[in-house]
Amino acid sequence: MMKTLQEIALVVGCLSLAVVASSSRYTGREVALAAVGRYNNQTAPASPFQLLQVTTVKTKTRSHRTMYDVKFLMKETMCNPDGVVMDVSNCPFKENGVKMKCVTRAVQSGSPTQLRFHAVQCHQVPEPVELPVLARMRRPP
Repeated sequence: MMKTLQEIALVVGCLSLAVVASSSRYTGREVALAAVGRYNNQTAPASPFQLLQVTTVKTKTRSHRTMYDVKFLMKETMCNPDGVVMDVSNCPFKENGVKMKCVTRAVQSGSPTQLRFHAVQCHQVPEPVELPVLARMRRPP
């Protein structure tokens, strides 16, 4: 009887753990926000970047881990970190600030609160070039 109760408790505990782990997945926005923070901390830009838009989220779940492939845009802010890690969520965007198109791959495994990044790759989005309007030459009559 005691052995049966222990087996039932073990099964219930495993099922509870599986439900907690599956319900604690990150959203694409949360992964992108963490990636922007990682980018700001690793590159130490003169003005930190803030998430502008999440464009693509792909999620794969295999056994005890969830893999995220997230594409997003971030833009330069007017905050100056002075080498101090800061929360940029309230920083206004620079009017003509640099925009970056980024892709990140992250894995959540083991602990539901642990997110490990394999890559955060960004490149500057070229601003549209405004060409001057050339006056049309008229031929004299």
